[in-house]
Amino acid sequence: MKNKKAFRKEKITYAIVGDGDCEKWYFQMLKQTENLIINIKPELSLKASLKKQYDYVKNLAETYHKVFWIIDYDVIERETKECKKGDEKRSEEFARYYNELSALENVEILVVNTCFEYWLYLHFKYSKKNYKDCDETGKDLKKEFPTYDKTEKFYKKSNADIYTSLKPKLPIAIKNAEKLGTFDIQNPNNPVCEIHRLFNNDGSFKVD
Repeated sequence: MKNKKAFRKEKITYAIVGDGDCEKWYFQMLKQTENLIINIKPELSLKASLKKQYDYVKNLAETYHKVFWIIDYDVIERETKECKKGDEKRSEEFARYYNELSALENVEILVVNTCFEYWLYLHFKYSKKNYKDCDETGKDLKKEFPTYDKTEKFYKKSNADIYTSLKPKLPIAIKNAEKLGTFDIQNPNNPVCEIHRLFNNDGSFKVD
């Protein structure tokens, strides 16, 4: 981890890491809309393995003031079920990375169970439903947000991008996500959405 004294004279740099397109498009629109002076850099390694994401986050922590690692836990659950007998379960692998990286002052791991669509759903309603997968989450989201489409074209639609469209409801999403509580590595299957930790209660991006 970079020495705190070395940060003082530098421009603040943040990195947001995940493995999904939706997160990448959302945070690109957030950065563009809010014209943030900090350097949010959504370096999202698409379809990268958990180990590659972990290595990536660890390397970024050497140069960035803060690194946020967004984890869709439905992926870990699915890959845990697919693990061969005798192999380390993906949930156990994640627990190792989680415990190690949580000790770093400038790394925050934000877990969403099930997936990013759960964050979008919380802009409309509070739910503590144990969704079986992201598809089921997406179906409930569509009931509240009928025009929603999981495409780059929809997320970045001119004058109506995903972040701008949902921004008026952002304080609701933050409040609903806070009510879900924090991720518990001992009980990882509980519904949780920690993306709210990126924001203040009024919806502004949190700059520490």
